Amino acid sequence: MAGFLASLLSTVVVSHSLRRRAPWPLSGGTYRASALASAWLTSLVLFMLYVGRRAPFPGMSLAIVGAFVGGVMTTSTAIGLIEDNARPSPGVRDKVLTYHTFGSLRYPPSPRLKRTLDITLASLSLILTLPLWFVIAAAIWFEEPGPIFFTKNSVGLGGVTFRQFKFRSMVHDAERATGPVAACVDDPRNLRCGKRLRRWHLDELPELLNVLNGTMSMVGPRPLRTVMVQRILEELPGLAERHTVKPGIACIAQIEKYQMPATERLRLDLEYIRRMSVAFDLRLLGRAVVTTVRGTRRDA
Repeated sequence: MAGFLASLLSTVVVSHSLRRRAPWPLSGGTYRASALASAWLTSLVLFMLYVGRRAPFPGMSLAIVGAFVGGVMTTSTAIGLIEDNARPSPGVRDKVLTYHTFGSLRYPPSPRLKRTLDITLASLSLILTLPLWFVIAAAIWFEEPGPIFFTKNSVGLGGVTFRQFKFRSMVHDAERATGPVAACVDDPRNLRCGKRLRRWHLDELPELLNVLNGTMSMVGPRPLRTVMVQRILEELPGLAERHTVKPGIACIAQIEKYQMPATERLRLDLEYIRRMSVAFDLRLLGRAVVTTVRGTRRDA
């Protein structure tokens, strides 16, 4: 524990000192170098204290963890822990809501026990994958020190915009030059670890929190960004029908393809809504796991 605290404090002190004295904002590489230097120096001191004995591997491991936590604390105060994508303007949100308020939409009742299934599976998944969250967070931060999480402003039940939680898989402020654009399979904005996160859908693990707070379900139409939905609705008003149920982590469209035209996505989402049941959800979740592990999903 001493190694953890020493490494954490030294990382925070060094990083904050550099921030105060540097005439320009620190780069991600500087934060990473501070954390690695603190971990190395703390581990060296621990090793020297235990010369002649068995190397204190747990102590050095805690020193590395402490340096990482200290680095995250520092970048969180400077940049933030969560990167929020460009929020849609009130006008865009109102336009999306209009398609759901004044249309003749029918909201089907949620199947019995669906919410119970969501809470149970999300809770179990969260407990089982929690150790992996720390590994993913470390991979993201050490590649590009900065926010670890990312939120998408997406359309949920009834056309209401909500914050969809994800692990950050792209470079920080990826849309500064392009504005809101859809991601593609080999998007050059992806982090190196981000490519693997997206390949195995590990960037979607924080969506379990959305399931627990009730904005998403384990199975349902994949949520789309509000700005994208507003553009599609102008050409395809029927897209609003997919928002008559909660969006989900897994869906028919996601299982079959990475990308597809809005009309095809709507067709598959309406098929899910028509067949929606707890048993069907379990079948789709099983297919989603198999598809992800095998990598058999088509790109387009």
